[in-house]
Amino acid sequence: MARTGVAISGGGHRASLFGLGALLYLADSKSNSEVTSIASVSGGSLTNGFVAQSLDYQEATGEEFRAAVQPFAARMARGGTLWASPLTWAYVVALALIGLAMMFFAVHLVVDFSILRWATWIRFLVFLGALVALALFAELRGVLCARAFARTLFSPGGSPTALASIHATVDHVLCATDLHAGEHVYFSGRFVCAYRFGWGKPGDLPLHLAVQASAALPGAFPVRWLRTARHGFVSPGDAEAGRAAFMALTDGGVYDNMADQWPQGVGRRNERWAQHHPDLHDPGEIVVVNASAALGWGPVWKMRIPLLGELLALLKDKSVLYDNGTSVRRTSLVEQFNVNELLKKTPTGALVHIAQSPYDVAGKFATDTTWPGRAQRAGAVLALLRADATTSEADWAAIAKDDPKVKTTLSALGIETSARLLRHAYVLSMANLHVILGFPLPAAIPPLSDFTAFVGGGSPERGDLDSAGPGSG
Repeated sequence: MARTGVAISGGGHRASLFGLGALLYLADSKSNSEVTSIASVSGGSLTNGFVAQSLDYQEATGEEFRAAVQPFAARMARGGTLWASPLTWAYVVALALIGLAMMFFAVHLVVDFSILRWATWIRFLVFLGALVALALFAELRGVLCARAFARTLFSPGGSPTALASIHATVDHVLCATDLHAGEHVYFSGRFVCAYRFGWGKPGDLPLHLAVQASAALPGAFPVRWLRTARHGFVSPGDAEAGRAAFMALTDGGVYDNMADQWPQGVGRRNERWAQHHPDLHDPGEIVVVNASAALGWGPVWKMRIPLLGELLALLKDKSVLYDNGTSVRRTSLVEQFNVNELLKKTPTGALVHIAQSPYDVAGKFATDTTWPGRAQRAGAVLALLRADATTSEADWAAIAKDDPKVKTTLSALGIETSARLLRHAYVLSMANLHVILGFPLPAAIPPLSDFTAFVGGGSPERGDLDSAGPGSG
């Protein structure tokens, strides 16, 4: 088997659990021993960061991996991350109070209620003060999110995990987008790099800040500013970037929501920065785990509302641009993998897409004479699926329709939804990777009850993370 690079997409906690389900299958099938890199964006980076903190994924048995990540699964299902912190709720209340105060003084400037017997110019200054306070306070939501990640996931020993201390047998690569030129910055335990900024070191950056930069969804969170000096960048690809004091980071999914750009570009990075590092792991095959589906049909009547409708239309335009770019890239990626396999080139690979049923790829190749090896393996997958009396082909089709609709959120998803996402990703990974790449098949498909017990067991509270593995503080 070729050395494997895994890429986990964005999509909030939906992506976190879908990515985890794929990693569970790889560990159970012992295929994790061939994984040399895991790249991620946004919600996928929560999973990637937690795994990197908890254990050596390449060396772990299936049982060891389950024990290490069970508190994470319970957290996604029952506690959430951002909205699990009391500080988040206190912040929302304070933000609402400042907003109400601003509105009160704004109205009081126009209509004198005689509630405040202040001169008009004093009321005006107080209104401006409230407006500035609201703007400044709103900018703290990124800091708040990072603190919530640190508290709920990335402080197993009581103090935040350092990026430089995560397990490094596998390159766990957290991808964020720098807005200077719209390109990825890659954070890992043994390097931080980007084409424009060059090659650097993790320095003293905490893991939770790298994860939050990777997950800073535009609009929900402001730009995350990180100083370049802490990373000691060398060999910049751009003279201006070499002089920049800060990186301006937003969600890694803005540039590449499937995170496949890291494993696909390792060869070029090895050529560019060979003098600064031991060889980066250039995978022979890539497993792309994508938890975001195409746009569905939706109502547009609100776009008729003056002004508000224009804003809504602009947001929809952005979604259409993103959707078309990502859909085309998914198709192109699969075609590239197939061509490479026919030409005996690397990388080959497979897509594990949340909008798919485990029957889809197997059904497509079961009678395809141009791929006899895949046809034979597809038959084995279909036989295994049909032997599972608990989930019919129609059930899987319904799951593939429902799971992409799970909200993109940082709050708890619930036990039922979380267990379904994990099992969907597990079985879909099993099916697609066996058909396309020849990965092992289990003797039987694990029942939903196994995943329900997995996410429902233990406590999602912070204290459970102390036993989540040999994490680094």
